[in-house]
Amino acid sequence: MIGGIKRARAKAGLEAEFEAMFRSHAAAVRAQEPGTLSYDLFKDGAPGRYVVLDRYRDGEALAAHCGSPHGAVWFPRMRAVLEHLEVVYFSGHEPGDAHYTALALTRAPLDRAFRLAADIRLLSRWATRFCQGLREEGERWVVSSPQGDVRLRYEADPAAGVVWHCVDTGSGELRMPMRLARHGPGSLLLFTIQRPPGCSEAAFDEQRGWVDQELAQLRELIEESQEPATLPPGASRGPAAV
Repeated sequence: MIGGIKRARAKAGLEAEFEAMFRSHAAAVRAQEPGTLSYDLFKDGAPGRYVVLDRYRDGEALAAHCGSPHGAVWFPRMRAVLEHLEVVYFSGHEPGDAHYTALALTRAPLDRAFRLAADIRLLSRWATRFCQGLREEGERWVVSSPQGDVRLRYEADPAAGVVWHCVDTGSGELRMPMRLARHGPGSLLLFTIQRPPGCSEAAFDEQRGWVDQELAQLRELIEESQEPATLPPGASRGPAAV
């Protein structure tokens, strides 16, 4: 599960307009987003100040919210009447869960974020705990990790905004998605890891800590990049999410 807290301040005189637009958007969210568990607006005491509390089933549900057709209509309209918007998301995890989604917000545009996240050659620059060395071997890359050599390949889908991390386990392929979605002028990064067979709760807890740290490092790498922001083939510019 993923939780969000958004603090918003409406422009003076436009409070009622913002509230009406939020109600219309929230109705579409509840009707069309089964993965959105809650999406509610509260007044924050002072005039024009609001808090949005939202919860999502997983990273895929949050990405669907950011890229929804109704969001394409309502996000820009709501942002136009806001003076300030602050967004924070939190990952949730219960003992025994087989998946964990780490998340990060970056100021970089989606096109740049996707291109850098989809470049496997950069893995050792941000996944520093997992990837301590990288070499190419046929269609896969071999990662020198604390657990030994890991054979890995990327499968990028720009249209869907997903970079699949495909790990060769020896008895099959473990596919873990990194999803990217436009969020305001920047991007939302979500990386879902899967608990490997036989992995203890303590070991998976350590992996969750690693992926939180490493996704933050990917965010820094993306923001520090001076590459021009060109959209990958097949990708689209989504709406700015609230």
